Amino acid sequence: MLGASGVGKTALTCQFTTSEYICAYDTSLDEEFGQKTVSVMLDGREAELEIVDHPASEMSVESYCTTYNPDVFVVVYSVVDRKTLKAAEDILLFLWKNDYVASRGVILVGNKADLERRREVPMAVGRKLANSCGCKFIETSSGLDHNVDELLVGILAQVQLNPHRDRHKLRKDKKLRSSGRRLLRHLLGIRRQARSCENLLVL
Repeated sequence: MLGASGVGKTALTCQFTTSEYICAYDTSLDEEFGQKTVSVMLDGREAELEIVDHPASEMSVESYCTTYNPDVFVVVYSVVDRKTLKAAEDILLFLWKNDYVASRGVILVGNKADLERRREVPMAVGRKLANSCGCKFIETSSGLDHNVDELLVGILAQVQLNPHRDRHKLRKDKKLRSSGRRLLRHLLGIRRQARSCENLLVL
């Protein structure tokens, strides 16, 4: 779980691990960060996911990548705080430059969607950023438990798709090596991802 402080990473993680309603905007949740394990059922098969959630001030994105080597990056921003979208954009840029977007699952999450009257980031802006980086996109509300289960299932699906992602990347790299056009690779990736950025169950 990556993103600026206060966007709801810990609240989402708590929702993943409990079926009970929680007050997602309770600041005491900030003490609940850390690593948690949750069981997820997808297509009749149960799997365990380890969710890593640390305060943004505690560890840089680079340290996160090298320390945990995660299968999926969940980059969270708050739809009521435009500054957190900029922080998410910086994280996505780092992941893209270091080839994590091509080789791992990356999901951009606009949280606090229930606070519509205070919204500063339209859904279309989040979707456009996800498309431009070739990652997945979903809006959630940890306060109302909206799309939280869908996000959790999507995380597992993206983990399971990683072997296919690696093979797809190898095929793509072979084609592009012959032409030597790295920019073309990026543009083609955006077009392909743009059609399905909100379907977390597919590449």
